[in-house]
Amino acid sequence: MEWISFGTGLMAAAMAFALFSNSQEEDELDEEIVEDDLVINGAPGRHVTLSCQTCRKLKKHKEIKSNLYQCCKCKRHVDLRAS
Repeated sequence: MEWISFGTGLMAAAMAFALFSNSQEEDELDEEIVEDDLVINGAPGRHVTLSCQTCRKLKKHKEIKSNLYQCCKCKRHVDLRAS
């Protein structure tokens, strides 16, 4: 009975390690992609990371006008101008 408990604990620890180590690699890859993206033919403007309501994640946004941003993935506009 002791070997079954030991094996079960070992398998649970291996699965937890695989789950958490995999998510960190994906986050690192996303950061590398964001840093390496270059817009060659696009309009000049700064890129910021904002929360997109359509994507429901932190995504890269391009500034179109002063305090008006557009999501690079879904093209949704985020207006931060004073009304």
